[in-house]
Amino acid sequence: MLFRRFVFTVMFLGSGQVFGQAGDFCKAIHVITADAPNKFKNIRGNVQKSNPGTTIWAAGIKIPGGISARFVASMGLFYECAFFQTGKKEELKLVYDKYKSELAACLHDGYSMDTQPNFYPGIADFKKIVFWPVVKDDTKADNAPAHIVMEAAYNKDVGLYTIVLYIFEH
Repeated sequence: MLFRRFVFTVMFLGSGQVFGQAGDFCKAIHVITADAPNKFKNIRGNVQKSNPGTTIWAAGIKIPGGISARFVASMGLFYECAFFQTGKKEELKLVYDKYKSELAACLHDGYSMDTQPNFYPGIADFKKIVFWPVVKDDTKADNAPAHIVMEAAYNKDVGLYTIVLYIFEH
């Protein structure tokens, strides 16, 4: 997991503060979650990197507002998208609140929102936001719907804060 975070942060070196372009945020979220039971095969691009235990694919779809996205298989399969990166902690709140609200609006039907502690030093106020799917009793693990997580992360090696969204296969 530390390797995954390091590689993802390295993708952003040299950028101070970055925003993505606007677009149909909810539609992209729904397309990605709909393909999760299919292991994202319809929207996963070419393999970019493969090591024992980790494979990274290009993303065939980018969530509007995202600055970088990819698919990763490492102790599970997930879509990873960074929305914002900065060296200044005080710049996180506005963007964190924006994407928290957008996700809640998109996922109000069929998902429940939960918060979990953020253990990155200095940013405990930015709780990890988890959207759990409402599942039926007869749902099997191999076709369970995706769950979604948004978190604020900090990489002390490069001194950058990043708001990241994960859409997990199950």
